Amino acid sequence: MDYEAMLAKTAKSARSGVSLDTETGTAALERFNHFFADLTPERVRNDTALVYAADAILHDTLATHEGMEAVRAYLLRTAERAAGVKVDIIRVLTDGSDAFLVWRMDITWSAFRQKGRTTRSHGMSHIRFDADGKVALHHDFWDSAGGFFEHLPLVGTLIRWIKRRV
Repeated sequence: MDYEAMLAKTAKSARSGVSLDTETGTAALERFNHFFADLTPERVRNDTALVYAADAILHDTLATHEGMEAVRAYLLRTAERAAGVKVDIIRVLTDGSDAFLVWRMDITWSAFRQKGRTTRSHGMSHIRFDADGKVALHHDFWDSAGGFFEHLPLVGTLIRWIKRRV
C-alpha cells in the first residue's frame, strides 16, 4: 500500500480524530513519545494497544503492517532483536489530528557485525490519531540504507561500495 492509499484509508480519522491542540491530543502525543523513548519488549507487549488503534497502519520504509496485532508483533521482533532502541523526538508540528515528528533513533545492536555497537539514524514520521487518541497511521520517512542495511553482512558491504562509487 502506498502513502496516498494509507492517507485515504485513514481519512475518516483525519476528519474525526482528536485535535492535538487539546489536552486529550497532547496526552495522546505524549503516550506515543513515551512508547518509543525506550522501546523494550515489555513496553511493546504491555502498551501497544494503548498507543495504536485496532486497525492501525504502520509503514517504516522496510515494511507495512496493518492492524494493531501486526504492529505489536513487528515492534516486538524489533525490540527483541536489539539490545536497545531509543527514539528522541526532536521537533513536533501538528495540524488537527496529524503530527509530523522529526526524530533521532539510536539502536544498540545485539546481532550482525555491529553487535554491541550503537548506531544513529534520523528521520521523520507522519502520525495520524483517531477520535480515541490512538495512532491510526504511522508512516516513517528515513534512510533505511544507512540506518539499517549498511549494518548487515554482505548487503552492508555492497551498499557502502555503491555509496563510495556514486
